[in-house]
Amino acid sequence: MASVYVLLLLLDLALVIIALVDCLRLREDEIRTAPWAAWMFAILLLSPFGAIAWFVKGRPVPKVPLRPRPIFVAPDDNPDFLKSLAAAIREGDPDR
Repeated sequence: MASVYVLLLLLDLALVIIALVDCLRLREDEIRTAPWAAWMFAILLLSPFGAIAWFVKGRPVPKVPLRPRPIFVAPDDNPDFLKSLAAAIREGDPDR
Protein backbone atom coordinates (compact mmCIF):
# COMPACT_ATOMS: atom_id res chain seq x y z
CA MET A 1 0.00 0.00 0.00
CA ALA A 2 2.88 2.32 0.71
CA SER A 3 4.18 1.85 -2.83
CA VAL A 4 0.87 3.17 -4.22
CA TYR A 5 1.23 6.33 -2.11
CA VAL A 6 4.81 6.77 -3.28
CA LEU A 7 3.71 6.35 -6.89
CA LEU A 8 0.93 8.91 -6.47
CA LEU A 9 3.33 11.32 -4.79
CA LEU A 10 5.82 10.96 -7.64
CA LEU A 11 3.10 11.50 -10.24
CA ASP A 12 1.94 14.61 -8.38
CA LEU A 13 5.49 15.93 -8.13
CA ALA A 14 6.09 15.32 -11.85
CA LEU A 15 2.82 17.06 -12.78
CA VAL A 16 3.67 20.08 -10.61
CA ILE A 17 7.20 20.36 -12.02
CA ILE A 18 5.97 20.12 -15.61
CA ALA A 19 3.30 22.75 -14.96
CA LEU A 20 5.80 25.10 -13.27
CA VAL A 21 8.31 24.81 -16.09
CA ASP A 22 5.56 25.34 -18.65
CA CYS A 23 4.28 28.41 -16.78
CA LEU A 24 7.77 29.85 -16.31
CA ARG A 25 8.65 29.69 -19.99
CA LEU A 26 5.68 31.84 -21.07
CA ARG A 27 5.39 35.61 -21.16
CA GLU A 28 2.68 37.33 -19.11
CA ASP A 29 0.62 38.29 -22.17
CA GLU A 30 0.48 34.70 -23.44
CA ILE A 31 -1.15 33.28 -20.31
CA ARG A 32 -4.95 33.03 -20.22
CA THR A 33 -7.46 33.80 -17.44
CA ALA A 34 -5.10 34.92 -14.63
CA PRO A 35 -1.76 36.66 -14.10
CA TRP A 36 1.47 34.72 -14.04
CA ALA A 37 1.98 35.01 -10.26
CA ALA A 38 -1.52 33.71 -9.55
CA TRP A 39 -0.85 30.64 -11.66
CA MET A 40 2.45 30.03 -9.87
CA PHE A 41 0.75 30.13 -6.46
CA ALA A 42 -2.11 27.95 -7.69
CA ILE A 43 0.26 25.33 -9.10
CA LEU A 44 2.36 25.25 -5.94
CA LEU A 45 -0.33 25.52 -3.27
CA LEU A 46 -3.24 23.62 -4.81
CA SER A 47 -1.37 20.51 -5.83
CA PRO A 48 -2.41 18.65 -8.04
CA PHE A 49 -5.56 20.66 -8.82
CA GLY A 50 -3.63 23.84 -9.59
CA ALA A 51 -1.43 22.03 -12.11
CA ILE A 52 -4.44 20.41 -13.75
CA ALA A 53 -6.20 23.79 -13.89
CA TRP A 54 -3.08 25.27 -15.51
CA PHE A 55 -3.20 22.75 -18.34
CA VAL A 56 -6.95 23.21 -18.81
CA LYS A 57 -7.43 26.97 -18.38
CA GLY A 58 -4.03 28.69 -18.16
CA ARG A 59 -1.97 27.50 -21.08
CA PRO A 60 -2.27 29.46 -24.29
CA VAL A 61 -4.24 27.87 -27.05
CA PRO A 62 -1.80 26.61 -29.69
CA LYS A 63 -2.02 28.51 -32.94
CA VAL A 64 -2.75 25.99 -35.64
CA PRO A 65 -2.24 27.39 -39.12
CA LEU A 66 -5.42 27.18 -41.09
CA ARG A 67 -5.14 25.44 -44.41
CA PRO A 68 -6.97 27.20 -47.19
CA ARG A 69 -9.97 25.17 -48.18
CA PRO A 70 -10.38 24.30 -51.83
CA ILE A 71 -13.04 26.48 -53.31
CA PHE A 72 -15.73 24.47 -55.02
CA VAL A 73 -17.84 26.39 -57.48
CA ALA A 74 -21.00 24.75 -58.70
CA PRO A 75 -21.35 24.69 -62.51
CA ASP A 76 -24.32 27.06 -62.46
CA ASP A 77 -22.24 29.59 -60.46
CA ASN A 78 -19.14 29.32 -62.66
CA PRO A 79 -19.14 32.13 -65.25
CA ASP A 80 -16.68 30.31 -67.53
CA PHE A 81 -18.87 27.24 -67.65
CA LEU A 82 -21.98 29.33 -68.34
CA LYS A 83 -20.20 31.12 -71.20
CA SER A 84 -19.06 27.84 -72.71
CA LEU A 85 -22.57 26.43 -72.30
CA ALA A 86 -24.12 29.46 -73.99
CA ALA A 87 -21.60 29.19 -76.84
CA ALA A 88 -22.32 25.48 -77.22
CA ILE A 89 -26.07 26.13 -77.36
CA ARG A 90 -25.58 28.83 -79.99
CA GLU A 91 -23.41 26.53 -82.10
CA GLY A 92 -25.87 23.68 -81.69
CA ASP A 93 -23.38 21.27 -80.11
CA PRO A 94 -25.44 18.24 -79.01
CA ASP A 95 -22.77 16.99 -76.57
CA ARG A 96 -23.25 19.94 -74.24
